[in-house]
Amino acid sequence: MATRKTLIKSRAGVRLQRIEHLARQQIVKSSWRLSTMRQNQPRSFADEMEAEDAYDMEVVASLNDPIIIDMQRRGLID
Repeated sequence: MATRKTLIKSRAGVRLQRIEHLARQQIVKSSWRLSTMRQNQPRSFADEMEAEDAYDMEVVASLNDPIIIDMQRRGLID
């Protein structure tokens, strides 16, 4: 089964991707993956709204993280 990954949003080192599992170029299953530059492990969601809410909360947390703030200041992340 093939997999297609699409970046939905990216800010402050936080990325939200849609993962689509394909069979014969048809979408069989979709999920969302949230990853961050902070020490949190990547998380997967079956529900898009839940993934969007988690993304928003992680962006807020990242924007308050001194290490992430320094990385942004130095131009290492968006």
